[in-house]
Amino acid sequence: MDSGTFFVQFVDPGYAYPALSFVVLGAFAQLASFFYLSALIFGGTRLATAFRRRRRLAAGATSAAGALFLGFAVKLSLAGSV
Repeated sequence: MDSGTFFVQFVDPGYAYPALSFVVLGAFAQLASFFYLSALIFGGTRLATAFRRRRRLAAGATSAAGALFLGFAVKLSLAGSV
């Protein structure tokens, strides 16, 4: 879904300047995306640094992620047999 089809529902067709509404909504979406992605990038960088320094923590996190995926696989296999 592109932003044009999403924003249509928030724009009043009777408004004198509907293009302005699209620009404002698009600007807010871009601003929110910028802050969200910046937080992900900086948070990921800090996590990567922590995992590089603490090998045991990295190994534990990898094992936990593997166990989580194995649990999802078991749940999926059991749900398909019902």
